[in-house]
This record gives sequence, structure tokens and C-alpha cells, in this order.
Amino acid sequence: MKHSTRPPRGLTSGGSTVYGGLDVEGNCRVVNEFPYPPNRLPVLGDVLSLNPGKPVQSMTELADKLGPVYELRFGPMRMVIVNSAELADDVQSEALWEKEFGPPIRRLRKVVRTGLIAAETEDPQWGAAHRVLMPGFSREAMRGYHETMVQVVAELIRRWEHGGGPVDVAGEMSSMALEVIARAGFGHSFTRLDEPPAGNGLPVVKLMVDVLRYASRPVSVKLVDATIGRIALLRHRRNVSELQRIADNLIGDCPPVPAGSPNLLQRMRDTPDPDTGQRLSRTVVRDQVLTFLIAGHETSANTLTFALHALGDRPDIVERVRAEIDAVAGGDPATLTYDQVAKLQFLRRVVDEILRLWPVAGGYFRRPKQDTYLGEHRIGRGAWVYVNLLAVHRDKRAWGPDADRFEPDRFAPGATPRRTAGAYKPFGIGLRSCIGRQFAIHEVMLTLAHVLYAFDLEPDPKYRLSVDEFVTLKPAGLRMRMRPRNQLRERL
Repeated sequence: MKHSTRPPRGLTSGGSTVYGGLDVEGNCRVVNEFPYPPNRLPVLGDVLSLNPGKPVQSMTELADKLGPVYELRFGPMRMVIVNSAELADDVQSEALWEKEFGPPIRRLRKVVRTGLIAAETEDPQWGAAHRVLMPGFSREAMRGYHETMVQVVAELIRRWEHGGGPVDVAGEMSSMALEVIARAGFGHSFTRLDEPPAGNGLPVVKLMVDVLRYASRPVSVKLVDATIGRIALLRHRRNVSELQRIADNLIGDCPPVPAGSPNLLQRMRDTPDPDTGQRLSRTVVRDQVLTFLIAGHETSANTLTFALHALGDRPDIVERVRAEIDAVAGGDPATLTYDQVAKLQFLRRVVDEILRLWPVAGGYFRRPKQDTYLGEHRIGRGAWVYVNLLAVHRDKRAWGPDADRFEPDRFAPGATPRRTAGAYKPFGIGLRSCIGRQFAIHEVMLTLAHVLYAFDLEPDPKYRLSVDEFVTLKPAGLRMRMRPRNQLRERL
């Protein structure tokens, strides 16, 4: 029974076998017995059932064997994994459920204590930052960011037009997305994208990837933390200090607010909290800047990389996008206005479908506020529940028998009547959903419009998609040629 503390029909609370246990915080809880992997070890639990470098993908494979819900244990830590859209619906209720923070976000909290991605909802500093920043993602504010996005994407197009060799797609998208948030959000530029890259890309990108990689490391054994892990911890601290220095410089260099709408940094620095009348402290501002730099730009960069990989094998979809650009912008994406981007309805379906197959993060954590039921399972207050979006977004009962296929028309009006609220949550849920999701969607659509109109995608036929998990999901090792279409037309 959904959203109820009463037993589902046919069950009684006295007929369930329950066990006691501790979560990672040492809180007592009890839940029904759930299915679990067959090769569970004493004390260590289910460590043999997951690839520590790709836990969410391993969980998705386990769902094929164990079903829509199962349990994992790692020492004292226990969590329930939800893999179906129907059960994901159960945890949407804000009255019965609340946000939980998994280990990677808890580690990031040490870097960005009051950051929007990491702080507790009850933290007054999180609330203040959220209220101050919300107007920065309004339609009017977004309209002001549009031209900056156009300029950055145009620089990338020019660089690729004069390149010729295979492109490191993930690296290029990271640099582009970082430039967009830096210029549009903070009035700063790390580099010009139409100039040759220095060395192996922007040092700040490497810093951010290393911080995300450290936050995503598997739960380690104390012996490892005391030896090899100690070296990694020292390197992580150096990386964090350098990122904090970069953020402090951005804040110090931020110019006064000009006439018109302030950027995100100016808004945080100069706008008082509408509830308290107080301005954000410099530490809180720095935490938000770091949040956007470390995690925020990854949303756009990774979605673009997944999109280019999928579109490389679907020239039919690319042609439909180009035809739509012809119809809306008269054949020149550089003239697309902010309002015209929203009229690219088929391109929006492409983006939505990419986010279905490869959401921003692999999933999200929830916990019940009181003893309740998850489907037919009794679950105790405070239990950890992980909604595995990789599995939920590919649930055949919600999305049809071809749920693993890239098919943008799945998002055409009325195309998926079985889809429920929990079936599609690429940006999280409720108050804690991604504050910059409209910024990211606009940036992704604008970039794809320019890239697909300017280039034919030539993927490496030997490449097979490999996905890293660094808090977000990130394609690894993807390289492809971007063949300028004007050159092809000239040769013809």
C-alpha cells in the first residue's frame, strides 16, 4: 500500500520476520527481510556483489537477478535498493519520507559544508543560500545568460573547425561547461576555447575531477586508510585548498553589479536573504561557488557527452534536429534567441531521453520519517533507501519493452501513458532537486543545436561505452571526429 503506515492487504505486521541493525550513523532500525545477493559474507556483507568503482551499474545488474527491491549490507551499513518506477513512487511523499545523504555527498560536505548539494535542509545557511539563488535561475535571469552561452559555444565550434583530429569529448565538454558557469555565473573566464588547449586541459578541471573521485571512493578498510589512504587524503586536502583559493579569488575579483540583472556571484554577495534581511557570509558564498564549480558544471558536461555518443550512431535523429533548427532559426543556430531554443521541441526530447538513460546522478537516497511500507515490505524509520535511477528509468513496465533503446519520441505528448511521478527524476526530487536544472537544459540544448548543425559526428567504431561514477555518471574514454559540414559540402 502506497504512502501508508498500515500493513498492505494480505499481510499482518505480526507475520513478518524482522531483524535489528545499525545504519552508518549507529541508529537502531528494523525492516522486513528483503531479497539479497547470494554470496553474502559474514561481517563484510555484500562486498563481492558490487564493482567498487561502478556501484550503481552493479546494482542495476543485480536488479535483473533480485527484482525491483533488495537489500545490501556492508559491515554495519544496510540499505534497501529500489529499482522499479512503482516503488520509486512510494518514496515521493514528503509527509512520510525525507532526503538522506549517501557517503559521497557526506564526504563532499567536508569540502562545501553549506553547499546546496551537501548541507542539511534544516541548516539555516542552506535555506538562506537557496532563497538568495532561486531568482538567479528565473526565466528573466536565464534570458541574461543566453548570450554568454552562445559566445562560449561559438568558441568551441571554431576550435573544432580548425582541429581535424579526434576530440576528447568528455574533456572538451567539461572545459566548455566550466567556462559557461564561470562567465555567466561569476563574471570570470578560465580560458578562451578557440585557443589551443594548454597541456592536458584546464588544471581546475583536473582538480574538480580528483575531488569528485575521492568523494566517490568505496568504503575503505581502516588499515588502507592508515597507509595508502593517508596519501590520498593528503592529496585531496591539497586539491580542496587550491579550489578554495580559486573560489576566493573569484569572489574578490567580482565587479560591482551593473545596470540590469546581477550574475549568480553578485547576487550571493550583495543580495540579502528575503526572510532574514542578512547577507550571506563569505564562507557560505564560497561554498556555493565551489558547489557550482565541482558538481554543477558536471551536469551539463556529462549530459552533452552522453548525447554525442548516442547521436553518433543515430544520423536519422541528427537530421531531424537539423530540420527543426532550419524551421525555427532559418538554418543558422547562431541566431537562435532564448525563446527560440524553447521551441526546439524535438531537440528537447533528445535531451530528456539522454537524461532518462543516463541521469545526472545514478540515484538518490531517501529515509522514512516513521515506520511505513515500501511496496509489500515493512521498513523502519530512518532506514536508508537508495532509488537506483539507472534501473527505474529503464523499468520496462513504465517505459515499454524497448526501455534500453535511445528513442527521443518516447517523450512525445502521450507517448508514455504508463509513466508515473517516480518514473523520471533525472534531477532529484522535491525541494532538494537541482536548482540549476533549467540552466543546464538550456545550455545542453543550445550546445547540441550548434554542434549538430556544424558537424557530422564520426564515432570510433571500436569504442564501447564505459561509464565512470564520480558522484555523477561520466562517460570514459570517448573520442570522436567532428567533421565540419561546410567542408563536406565544398568537396561535393
